[in-house]
Amino acid sequence: MEKRTIIAVVLIVFLLIAWQYLMPPAKTPPPGGGQKPSGQAQGPVGPAPGAEKGPAASTEGTQGAVPPAGGAAPTIEQKPTRLITVDTPKLKITLSDLGGGLTSVRLKEYRETVSGTARKELLVNPSPYRYLPAVFQSANGKTADDGTIFAADRGDIVVKDKPETLTFSGALTNGAKVTKTYTFYPDTYTVGLNVQTQGEAQSITYVDCAVMSLEAKSRYIFKGPFLFDGTKLDQVEKLDNPVDANTAYQYTGFDEGYFSFIFLPEGLAKPALLIMKVGNTPVDRFITRDGRIESALYFVPNKVSLLKQLNINAEKIVNFGWFDIIAKPMLWGMNFSDHFTRNYGVDIILLTVLIKIIFYPLSLKSYKSMKEMQKMQPIIAKLKEKYKDDREKLNKEMMDIYKSKGINPLGGCLPMVIQIPVFFALYRVLMGAIEFRHAPFMLWINDLASPENLYTLNVAGFSLPLRVLPLIMGITMVIQQKMTPTSVDPMQEKMMLFMPVVFTFLFWGFPTGLVLYWLINNVISIGQQYYINKHVA
Repeated sequence: MEKRTIIAVVLIVFLLIAWQYLMPPAKTPPPGGGQKPSGQAQGPVGPAPGAEKGPAASTEGTQGAVPPAGGAAPTIEQKPTRLITVDTPKLKITLSDLGGGLTSVRLKEYRETVSGTARKELLVNPSPYRYLPAVFQSANGKTADDGTIFAADRGDIVVKDKPETLTFSGALTNGAKVTKTYTFYPDTYTVGLNVQTQGEAQSITYVDCAVMSLEAKSRYIFKGPFLFDGTKLDQVEKLDNPVDANTAYQYTGFDEGYFSFIFLPEGLAKPALLIMKVGNTPVDRFITRDGRIESALYFVPNKVSLLKQLNINAEKIVNFGWFDIIAKPMLWGMNFSDHFTRNYGVDIILLTVLIKIIFYPLSLKSYKSMKEMQKMQPIIAKLKEKYKDDREKLNKEMMDIYKSKGINPLGGCLPMVIQIPVFFALYRVLMGAIEFRHAPFMLWINDLASPENLYTLNVAGFSLPLRVLPLIMGITMVIQQKMTPTSVDPMQEKMMLFMPVVFTFLFWGFPTGLVLYWLINNVISIGQQYYINKHVA
């Protein structure tokens, strides 16, 4: 393999190392006690007045006293006296009489961890908020909040074949009456929300929605608030300053990575929207003068087919960044094949085979080029000896020989370079597509989106996971190199033999699906090389 090919390989290794360091894994909060759904009376309702203030939207008619984010801490801390559970085919929801809000929303079809039994919680420690939604009212320079005990019109609910409603009635701390009416559906991830407040004519009502903290924000995929204006979806990467959307939005919400919360305004009057941050918690603040907000709340997995069913262009939430143009077709193809295989590991193998078939003509040309380069080594060696003191003349003579023989010196590294965008596109799919979350393959491999773990060795206080696929992948790289035409330069050959060790180390912490892709790619390349060596070269 010539020097330029080695440079290409080193470049790929550099990209992999850079990706590891620039994209560190997300800090996963511990299950159970480490993640507290909001509203379980774990502290004050929020910071004291003036401690955390989000500016009001700059729309006309929304000026006045602005509520502190999270609600004002009452003199005597209120605690919930009653919890109501709503059980639908898709959601298990808990509501509290403190503020009459949602304190827990679990998706019954998804687990919190691959080996656990707890269902996935979508209200994950949005401190200082304790429930969703939080309602405030400001008038005459004073602010009131809903941190009081509300009365529910019914108890626990099991939703079966028709929608069910639940209404909480209560008052703000200034005595203004408030009702929060929820509608639960049997066949969707939707919760209807209708908030009505009474108050003075000049009062302004604020409704805050917070469902997540950004403490465990991932650099692999986007996590945070988003906004869809009817044309494009904007992911709000930074909230150093509040984002004033006014009423120029169709829906808004928060993307947790694999799951999303979506707020869709309904009714004739759309509230103004201010996206802000309190500590590490992003907040959607809705501002209205008539004291009424009608909406649909979606607690939904980020699955394209499910998001499309909402008919609000919610599928735009699934975005793989720079590699979206490659990742989306790859995901569609694997979803299509999964209808027949019912195994995403097999789908990755089929995708790899398809990619190798598509690029086989290019690979064949590459192998031939490398073989020709190998034949030219004796001539190149003589030129290097002849022009050892004239580098410019040496390069010119080498290029003239390559041109006369019809050899492309970069041809050997082209297939490897082409694999780079495919590799990273698949990486983004595995880290961001919910289809691969907790998706099993075979035997001990139970999550294609995470590194495999056959066994963990504990040595001197350190844990060393034993992973089989990266080891097999490294072995296939050694075999592949032994079969591939190389130069006679001993230093270059030793350098190339070190590459499987580097790749094995890098792939040790990669998602299993990505290691599987590279392993199958190597196995097919070995087969192709064997065929070419026997029948073509």
